[in-house]
Amino acid sequence: MFAPSTTTRSVRRPSAFARGLRVAASTVANWTVSIVRGYLNRRTALEMMHFDERMLKDIGLTRGDVHASIIEPMGADPTVRMRVLAVERRAATKALAAERLAGLRAEEAARGVERRRLRIVGEDRAA
Repeated sequence: MFAPSTTTRSVRRPSAFARGLRVAASTVANWTVSIVRGYLNRRTALEMMHFDERMLKDIGLTRGDVHASIIEPMGADPTVRMRVLAVERRAATKALAAERLAGLRAEEAARGVERRRLRIVGEDRAA
């Protein structure tokens, strides 16, 4: 009959040098990918300079946003800057709309109080 082995096999862990080499290779690979991605995104941003104002407005940008993103340092990804500018503009537009709506509601409420006061005064005069 087959009997299980009583000896244990040791698992070899990689040496500190091998672990360090793996970390270094991973770091270099990540850095290379980010540089290439930044370069490709910068080319895309430069192509966006040829868009007309309507096309830029459709994606929530202005020509100034594209200029501001392109003048970022070479290692920076310009599309990140464009995304931030578009989100900030959208948030500012929403806040302005909410502020206007609150103002209109306050005016409407004030006019409602005035109307009620006029009705009461008018009723007193009729009596």
